[in-house]
Amino acid sequence: MSVDHAHTAHHEHPDAVGSRNRLGVVLILVADIAFALSVLFVYFYLRGQNVNGLWLPKASSTAPATIPVAIAGTWYVTIIAAVGLLTHRYALAGARAKNQAQLNLGSLIALIASVLALAYQVILMNGAAFTITMGAYASCYYLIAGLNVMHLLFTVFIALGNWNRARLGIYAADHWHVDIVQVWWIWMTVSSLFGAFALSFK
Repeated sequence: MSVDHAHTAHHEHPDAVGSRNRLGVVLILVADIAFALSVLFVYFYLRGQNVNGLWLPKASSTAPATIPVAIAGTWYVTIIAAVGLLTHRYALAGARAKNQAQLNLGSLIALIASVLALAYQVILMNGAAFTITMGAYASCYYLIAGLNVMHLLFTVFIALGNWNRARLGIYAADHWHVDIVQVWWIWMTVSSLFGAFALSFK
């Protein structure tokens, strides 16, 4: 008697799928963390070297002086990101307690926070009183701010998907997706904090 294995349905346990996806997220984060730390190293290295006074060039006959950005704005972005992280944790607590209303509300507020942080970061970049070629500080600023924009773009996309899946009740059975999203929220907030910290030293 033969068995037709081709038509035998095989479904992995959600915990096994979740564990594999967590590993994938961790590997991505390791690479991203290494890149972010290298950006911070470059910032402080170039600031310390200040070759030919080109960290913050003074005004010349062809270009104005490079004026650093107001540091408060970069910290505001981090604060908004932290609010998003906290509200996502609130949503995760709702998922663990099988509280659909709490999950939906927390996910929605986290999504709104990510959009606000992204919009504000873009506004700050557009408001900078220099271009990327106006000295080492300017180049490093756009590198740090650009990395933050990339992280926030990913966060908006992830938060939107998380909220939509919560709204549809997909997390009723298991919530390992929400756990994974929390890992990204933590790193994105920490990364923004690193950038704000570095830019505090002009």
